[in-house]
Amino acid sequence: MPMTTYFDDAKHTFNTEIDALKSVRDTLDTTFDSVVATILQTKGRLIFIAIGKSGIIADKIAASFSSVGVPSFYIDAGTAYHGDLGRVASDDLAIFISNSGETQEVIQTLIALQVIHHNNLKTVAITGSEDSTLANSTDLLLKVDVAEEADPTKLAPTSSTTATLVMGDALLIAIEKEKAFKRENFALYHPGGSIGKLLLQNVKNAMHTKIPYVHTSTPINDVIYRISDFAVGMTLVKNDDEKVIGIVTDGDIRKKFLDISQVKNSTAKDYMTEGFISIDQESRNGAAWKKMAAHNISNLVVLDDNEEVVGIITIHDVLE
Repeated sequence: MPMTTYFDDAKHTFNTEIDALKSVRDTLDTTFDSVVATILQTKGRLIFIAIGKSGIIADKIAASFSSVGVPSFYIDAGTAYHGDLGRVASDDLAIFISNSGETQEVIQTLIALQVIHHNNLKTVAITGSEDSTLANSTDLLLKVDVAEEADPTKLAPTSSTTATLVMGDALLIAIEKEKAFKRENFALYHPGGSIGKLLLQNVKNAMHTKIPYVHTSTPINDVIYRISDFAVGMTLVKNDDEKVIGIVTDGDIRKKFLDISQVKNSTAKDYMTEGFISIDQESRNGAAWKKMAAHNISNLVVLDDNEEVVGIITIHDVLE
């Protein structure tokens, strides 16, 4: 019995949703600029209100704005009548998401907030229908109209939710550019995990302080053992005057091994790269990562203010 494949179905899904994104892109106009300006002028928070699958998208968009320092949160229109209306203040910007623009819970929440705030609350609709109740009841409209959903029934939110998510990303990026938001700013709101470690921590907080050393005359077997024992992928090499003059990495050994005529009698000097690439211990991990990437290497020698070797930092220390 032949195995069923779904490759063509997958391609059809991608093509349908790509076509939907192109269609929404082509209908963008200066209203988008007006929404961006309104977000920038908002003194309060961005409140995203939706329900169901649109609610999941709204929650993600709100989380993205929060991650770049724009206070935002999501309210489920289905629970808004049970106390969540009190979370919205007059200086907030309420952004309602509904593909049809007629979702009962969303419309009811909009009407209730307009009554509570005496129509002083700024509102935006993200919907596929410019003739809908939602579109005609809000201050600004971002039209996200797709020709068809990607699923076979043409009913399940697929193309429409993808397009709405991308519209949220477009707003986010516009705000980031207007605020000249940088990687360092991003890290302030992501102090945990790999992002915070990469961008906020100093090299001295991540480096290895136990440093492997060999001499130029150290036999290759001992060099290999030293590299393995310290697990930083390299060892520094000293001359007879105890001055560090180079480095041997595990990659150097692999590359040069076949070129050495008498491996048994070879020493660190035969595999050593003279000099080394270093970084100051007060530098950020992000700077270390960039320097390693620029030189296509996986470790750096760390120096203190007196140019003395105080540690080794590897790409794994920075990214893990």
